[in-house]
Amino acid sequence: MNASMLFVVIALGIVLCVAVVLLWVLLRERKPVTQASQASANAKVYRDQILDLDREHNSGHISDQEWQQSRDELSLRLLEDTSAVDDPAAKAEKPATLTALVLAVALPLSAMGLYMWVGQPEALNPLALKSPDQVDPKDLAKLAQTLAEKLKEKPDNLQGWVMLGRTYRTLENFEGALNAYDTALKLSDDDDLKLERIEVIAMQRQGQFDGEPWRVIREILQKDPEHFGALLTAGSASYAEGKFADALKYWEKARKPLDANNPDLPGLDNAIATVRDKLGMPAATVSSASASSSGMGVAGLSVSGQVSLSAAVKAKASPNDVVFIYATPANGDRMPLAIFKTTVAQLPFNFTLDDSTAMAPDRKLSAAGEVMVKVRVSKSGNAMPQPGDLSASLGPVKVGAKGLKLEIKDQIP
Repeated sequence: MNASMLFVVIALGIVLCVAVVLLWVLLRERKPVTQASQASANAKVYRDQILDLDREHNSGHISDQEWQQSRDELSLRLLEDTSAVDDPAAKAEKPATLTALVLAVALPLSAMGLYMWVGQPEALNPLALKSPDQVDPKDLAKLAQTLAEKLKEKPDNLQGWVMLGRTYRTLENFEGALNAYDTALKLSDDDDLKLERIEVIAMQRQGQFDGEPWRVIREILQKDPEHFGALLTAGSASYAEGKFADALKYWEKARKPLDANNPDLPGLDNAIATVRDKLGMPAATVSSASASSSGMGVAGLSVSGQVSLSAAVKAKASPNDVVFIYATPANGDRMPLAIFKTTVAQLPFNFTLDDSTAMAPDRKLSAAGEVMVKVRVSKSGNAMPQPGDLSASLGPVKVGAKGLKLEIKDQIP
């Protein structure tokens, strides 16, 4: 039995236990409380008081006169309070059968309805419990389609649109992701959502943040100069553009308020160490835990080889055409872990891809087990693939592989 089914069984069991208790209370036959039955209870109280009074008299604590007077008073009150007889019309209360029946049906339904309303029913889906790398793209696409259909019925579901945007992002359906985020931002003007949206734009552009992404980052930092997400994204954007001093400034500012137990600290320390190395600065002191968690011990891993241009497509390329050489995760994610740019005039070209050519320090080639190595000749110089571009691909290969041979001979239709 999987965790989702176990949760449902336990939840239903709890609801049924509560229902059984309520039904027992409602269905059992209860004797009525009548005047005579109440009088019987009163008589016992008075008799106990008279016995206490007799014990006090026998022990000599009260005089004969006091004892007689008090006993007469109690006897009189006993007579008055026990003179009632049972009401002949009084009957035992009938079980609340109708109420019990309504509760038996309504309680489980209302409990499930309440969970569907305020809970997270998506968590019952096994796909939602897996990381994107563990989910088959076809299953993830079906999940996205189902979620999109539900959102047509409930277009004001903010979390649903955010989830759809993130799912499309994982599937690299960037247009779908942007549309989902646009809808979410109509429901909530949240800065973190704006940052997620511009990250999709940067992914769509192969890591370029110019234009709208930078404008959004600056607007958020103008409102809140300490905004953690905006500082991180600004650092990543600066790093992608080769502005390492700016990247260091943003990341060091983001690091200042973090305590030693913050989960973002190891990755941020590693990013700072990487950019300081590029600037020729001494490494900053980081905790051993941060160094271990960030994977600095494998920072030297790389893939290397040679890229050449096939004679069959040589006439289709110009010396000034841009050549992108890059590595992507072998799990299907097309966002490059490392990238290098040259021109056709430099071919054949001996390349090395490692953490120093990473697009963002939080996405390390050294942290990947296997990668796809790809090369693309772009006539437009655009990072996005265009019809007519020339390409080649090799892999998956293990990180650390050397002597790879990539021959450019295919053309994108």
